Amino acid sequence: MNIDEIAFELELAGLSREQQVKLLSSIKRSGFDAKAVDKKLLLMGFTPIFTIYDDDEEDTCKRDTK
Repeated sequence: MNIDEIAFELELAGLSREQQVKLLSSIKRSGFDAKAVDKKLLLMGFTPIFTIYDDDEEDTCKRDTK
């Protein structure tokens, strides 16, 4: 997911421009971590929007193959 797609999702979620800039700056500094961004959104009072995590998919695949 590139920075423009992330910005678009944040805009659709209803974040103010100031909130978007704050989160996007954090993402640019430390990289995109869906769980971390969703946690920040929860703390800001928003519903998580990046709810599909790579780790969860890998765990599901491992359980399905056993």
